[in-house]
Amino acid sequence: MKKWRFAMLLAAALALPFGVSAADKPPIKLGTLLPQTGPLGAYGKSQQLAIELAVEDVNKAGGVNGSMIDMQFADTQMDPGQAVLMFRQFANDGVFAVIGPMTGTQWETVSPLANRMGVPALTSTAAKPGITIRPWTVRLQPPDDLFIADGFADFLRIYPDTKRIVIVADVREASGKAGADAYAALAKKHGVEVIELVEFSTRATDLSPVAIKVKSLDPDAIMVSALGHNALQLAKEFNVQGIEAPVMGNSLIWPGPFVYTVGDNGKNWHSMGFTTVNSSTGDNELNKAYVERFLERADDTMGDPANTANWSLSYDAVLLYADIMRKNNIDGNTPADKARELIKDAFVDLKTFSGIQKYEFQESGDAYIPGRVLKINPETKMWQFAD
Repeated sequence: MKKWRFAMLLAAALALPFGVSAADKPPIKLGTLLPQTGPLGAYGKSQQLAIELAVEDVNKAGGVNGSMIDMQFADTQMDPGQAVLMFRQFANDGVFAVIGPMTGTQWETVSPLANRMGVPALTSTAAKPGITIRPWTVRLQPPDDLFIADGFADFLRIYPDTKRIVIVADVREASGKAGADAYAALAKKHGVEVIELVEFSTRATDLSPVAIKVKSLDPDAIMVSALGHNALQLAKEFNVQGIEAPVMGNSLIWPGPFVYTVGDNGKNWHSMGFTTVNSSTGDNELNKAYVERFLERADDTMGDPANTANWSLSYDAVLLYADIMRKNNIDGNTPADKARELIKDAFVDLKTFSGIQKYEFQESGDAYIPGRVLKINPETKMWQFAD
């Protein structure tokens, strides 16, 4: 019954005009930039699966105005230069629009390029504030200046005795620095003392000096802005040092392997998010159907169990493009330049969109979704809301 309702919802949303067959029209070409190799290769595979599920669902419901979506994937290798190269390749290949890239450092280079080249781009994961450039780009992942504010306030509600904090971050990575800056500004706003900013390098193999330093500062809580593999290192070293203070990691650790690999080292750790396997801000039935199929298709590289986390935003990215193209009568016969202009104009007019999540778009082109504190459920190895 759940899958039947899901299919009917998609069919209604993406209904074809009477008498039109998807086989009669050429496909619509879209492109996705994601890391398929390198340290975030598992993240890229998870994002790709979410996008593939959405493409399958749209196409099963009849496509978009009689055309199937043909999604092409390119490996950015977590390299901004490679992301630029692949974006240019997509533009030359005639894609109507692009999803990605994944991180703030890459989005910071691709967003202005999209505007120069006149190709719409939508990132569903980058977190650094202030780098979405209108009118040709939008972002579904709320940037840290919006998202961390919700998470920080919710954390203080759960831990009201937090008066002194330490911030731990890789400030040379764009998203890491953005998170650290956001924590510092929010601490000042809420009257919380920042004892010290303790820095580390993303490529560091030994973070024990960081843990030793944090322990010596004896904070009430620790705010971490780190990618997943670094957060795992920090969790281990914090446990070795016997640090009992609650730890708040920003949304960089919400996706990926952290939640199911951290084990007992994650007993004091929290993150921030807006969806779990059971709940979303938008359509909970659609979320559950997506999670069920994601877990069925995930392989061992994505974890056991796979962490669906914010990959639902990548699913919604496909639905958003499909909705825009359907409403603007775009199909595979539409010239690429015309399709791109129509999508760009729709970006400018975006106010809200509902998929698995419910999005409110700001003047910046960034979406807002209310964030809450998450904690690890040790039995399911999944994130759950902290209250």
